[in-house]
Amino acid sequence: MSIVFAVDEDRDYDSWLDTITEASTRLDVLQTAVAEVRDLCERGGVCGEQILEVFERQGV
Repeated sequence: MSIVFAVDEDRDYDSWLDTITEASTRLDVLQTAVAEVRDLCERGGVCGEQILEVFERQGV
């Protein structure tokens, strides 16, 4: 029985690791998009369409 539990624990660990890795990658993309939008806003005269273009380009 303990071998079955160990396999399940390994699968759980792998699943959590995959989830955390994916979340980290998505966070990096989001941070890049936010930095780009912030730069646009600091320059002034930014419109919603420009912000949406940034998000689209970054895949957010």
